Amino acid sequence: MNFKPVQVVGKTIDDVWFELLRQLYQHGRKYKIDAGSFAGAYRLEFDQVSGTILEPIRYTDGGVRLPLAVTVPDGVPVPTTDVAIENYFVDYLMDGNLTPNEHYRYSTWIVGGNYRIPGLVQPSPYDPNNIVEHSGFKVEVPDQLHWCINHFKQKGFGNNHCCIQLGYPESNKAYDRDYGNEMERGTSPCMRLLDFKVINDAGINYLCLSTVFRSWDLYAGWPENMGGLALLMEYVAMELEVQVGALSYQSKGLHCYDYQLDPLMRRIGA
Repeated sequence: MNFKPVQVVGKTIDDVWFELLRQLYQHGRKYKIDAGSFAGAYRLEFDQVSGTILEPIRYTDGGVRLPLAVTVPDGVPVPTTDVAIENYFVDYLMDGNLTPNEHYRYSTWIVGGNYRIPGLVQPSPYDPNNIVEHSGFKVEVPDQLHWCINHFKQKGFGNNHCCIQLGYPESNKAYDRDYGNEMERGTSPCMRLLDFKVINDAGINYLCLSTVFRSWDLYAGWPENMGGLALLMEYVAMELEVQVGALSYQSKGLHCYDYQLDPLMRRIGA
């Protein structure tokens, strides 16, 4: 098998995004989407990709945060902006309240919220021997982020306990639901893991974060997701009174859709 794993390490979000686009253009595998977003279309996808952003968030000498949004040449579609990144951080990483049409947000598992577990089975109240499905069973998800913050404060930085999981095993059964249109289609979270670690280097404590995505839009989604996660790191680092460290990522499904290949090539100058 001609398996092509790729690793990209760089200084900033912008640096790593550009190199990922270039590597995807060179090493990506094109295939037809049988099910999911844009079913029937094609996308170019890494077999496996991982890497690290060494300085995901940067400041001027005066302490002002530098822009997080990636850059593109004039005339190339802009994937996100700093305003969009800040809104994403506030609304989808730190606010667990759902709108009527939302099944979940990443924040449902990060800071807690309500989630209807699809495909959950349990004995019937009328016949314990009859196992029935309760697709609308709602659970209250705990606030894992502030548990992690408090755990670091109470137990010290020398532990590997502070790992946030997104989704349930039953979340996969959302794909089994019948639906009439794309808005009704069930999904499971694309981001599956946020893993925090504090590293002491030369007497300075740095908060590092690793994330895993099962599927990931490189052109439009990745820059906004990573910008939002950089802000999440900043928030946690301030709570712990440490510095922001490295942001690492991993995915077997980082991709660009057919319609994004033209702006991809224009961005890398291909």
